Amino acid sequence: MAKKNDRLPISQSRKFILSGDTQFAIKEAYKTARTNLVFSLAENDKRIVVVTSCSPSEGKSTNCLNMAITMAETGASVLLIDCDMRKPVVHSLLRLDNKTGLSSVLGGIVRDVAKVIDRDVRPHLDILTSGPIPPNPAELISGTKMDQLLELVGEHYDYVFIDTPPANVVTDAFLLNTRTAGVILVIKEGHTTHDEIRECLEKAKMTNCRILGFIKANCLGRSAKGGYKYKYKYKNSYYKYSEYK
Repeated sequence: MAKKNDRLPISQSRKFILSGDTQFAIKEAYKTARTNLVFSLAENDKRIVVVTSCSPSEGKSTNCLNMAITMAETGASVLLIDCDMRKPVVHSLLRLDNKTGLSSVLGGIVRDVAKVIDRDVRPHLDILTSGPIPPNPAELISGTKMDQLLELVGEHYDYVFIDTPPANVVTDAFLLNTRTAGVILVIKEGHTTHDEIRECLEKAKMTNCRILGFIKANCLGRSAKGGYKYKYKYKNSYYKYSEYK
């Protein structure tokens, strides 16, 4: 049976972007996730991390942005790339222009990526939006220009976070396997099923993709103000595949 589409409107999703008004417990949860991620990347030359989910409407883009914000708060230079060139939302979440972006660079329309990066959207955080939706996202992601781009930004930034489409919908997240340190998988309690997680982990295994960790977004119910309350948990990659069988 098909799932109900419970994607929040952009105006609602913006409320879950980390800010001065964010609850202390949520901020601390992201800081814990940050610490675990830093340790998992300690012996890895690549500090480029893919953030994805199994299916749509599970909060991958918001969590990718919040992880990037949390990492930038340490003073590290951070770039977030919206690589979801099918249904991009990062530019909408941050109210950024998206007339040019990643697709413009990969498609050869813009030669200098520096010209399309939004600088200091938050302190120490730059954003490369998706750009116009192209007819061939997978081909662009798997092309040599993507290799060159990631090599360039990997040398310039301390950390790079990449928001990709859901892994069980298209292959984009795993196409980046050889160029990145691995994947953080966002799981939404009450929405993501064990079968979906199993399918996603099977695909990761087939492509030799490292699962760096899991972010669990758990809806606790409507708040008194009519919004939603979330808590976040981070599990590192010591999860065994057998746990989902």
